[in-house]
Amino acid sequence: MNDASARNELWDFSLRFITPTVRRNLPDPSQAVALELGCREGRRLDVASLMFDRVIGVDSPEKIELASQRSGRADGVELRVRGDDRLPVESGSIDFVYTLAGLTGLDSLQRFHTEVAEVSRVLKPGGVAMLWFGRITRLPFVVNPLTWFRGYSFSGADPALLRVQQSAARRSLQKAGLKHVALSTPLHPDTSWRLFRGGYLSYVTAVKPV
Repeated sequence: MNDASARNELWDFSLRFITPTVRRNLPDPSQAVALELGCREGRRLDVASLMFDRVIGVDSPEKIELASQRSGRADGVELRVRGDDRLPVESGSIDFVYTLAGLTGLDSLQRFHTEVAEVSRVLKPGGVAMLWFGRITRLPFVVNPLTWFRGYSFSGADPALLRVQQSAARRSLQKAGLKHVALSTPLHPDTSWRLFRGGYLSYVTAVKPV
């Protein structure tokens, strides 16, 4: 990765994951352990390693195999295979969990709840989660009221297979014992939401109470 490419990827990573809300709740990332949920081929892990003391990437055996074959993997990056619903890390061992696509490939709202509960389990008290997810807007209320009332949709033809209502995402966090401190809506206190509004993704920032 050349210098210009590295700067661009660091800028993109910071914009998506290290928002002002995250920095207020995680003031010193250089001393923190981060985990990427659904790391795929591992490109973001290398960027994250520039900011965090240690970074763990978790995904399916197939994806971890691809990530392990990438040349030039950064120091401080660890890859772990996930074989079931449980994340392969100890409870209360992670300072920061982030994901861009790890919640979009699930097949039900119950699986979404289970994944958020796992995020809560592995976070230290005071730890922060920055979770992107497929978003349901108000349009389905007109087009398909059932989708709106059940709180999620799933389609193999959708770029985000699973889309979840923001209210359903908040309920999931509450059920898992996480406090949501920011959500990508027009009333969001961060500034970066404007760059992503109108797409198929939303994000929520949550903190595990001390």
